[in-house]
Amino acid sequence: MIFICDVMLGKLARYLRMLGLDAPYIRQGEDAVQVAGSGESTIFTKKTSHTGRPGVVLIHSNDPHEQIMEIRDHIQPYVNIRELMTRCIECNVCLVTATKDEIEPLVPEYIYHHHDAFKVCPSCRRVYWEGSHADEMKMWIKEVMGMGNKP
Repeated sequence: MIFICDVMLGKLARYLRMLGLDAPYIRQGEDAVQVAGSGESTIFTKKTSHTGRPGVVLIHSNDPHEQIMEIRDHIQPYVNIRELMTRCIECNVCLVTATKDEIEPLVPEYIYHHHDAFKVCPSCRRVYWEGSHADEMKMWIKEVMGMGNKP
């Protein structure tokens, strides 16, 4: 399932990507309905002109945390704990494992020396590692998605 976020929902797209969901972000001048085509997708929008169309969900809140709660029932069946934080939050591409040698010139020296596992976006080359924030993000995701202590 693809969850398309229109121009007013960039932060929501990033949160969906943290959840491991395919969440393209439609920028100014693009039409989410046209981009969706006939594939299996849901469009999240703040544009009331798109309401009533199949696969379109109108978002009311301006706060990304509240937006997640608004769409929780739509996305929950597609959230898999094993896929949390597997997409680049910037460009939506699936991350790949990278060796320390590959990422050495791309990260600060402290990070290089204090972490062993790295993922990299093959598109934008952004490097990810599980710092202290990762556990907090996972806890927040589980809480928001109502997953409790599921493995």
